[in-house]
Amino acid sequence: GRDRPQNSIEKQVLESNPILEAFGNARTIRNDNSSRFGKFTSLHYTQKHTISGCHITNLLLEKSRVVTTAEGERNYHIFYQIQTAKNLASFKISGDPNNETYTNQSGCTEVADMDDA
Repeated sequence: GRDRPQNSIEKQVLESNPILEAFGNARTIRNDNSSRFGKFTSLHYTQKHTISGCHITNLLLEKSRVVTTAEGERNYHIFYQIQTAKNLASFKISGDPNNETYTNQSGCTEVADMDDA
């Protein structure tokens, strides 16, 4: 374990992971939160061995999911999460993934035990 509190950079690096997962994870037949991307994180340290910065490279492993989704699967979580935002009418988004071609093509718009809001 660590005895010292996390500095701002460390906290930002750790807190960025759920956001990156929303853009790269999707529901598949086998897994409700399957990673469809790879991530390489290069951490930069100070001479005192604390994180001073990082560079994250995301690698999309499943490009076909961007244009189509298999029956019973769900596209990237972010597309369903966006639809829970306020003021969607100005973006011509209904707010219901069942009404949008991009998110309803597989017949699966929800994941058990996952809150898109």
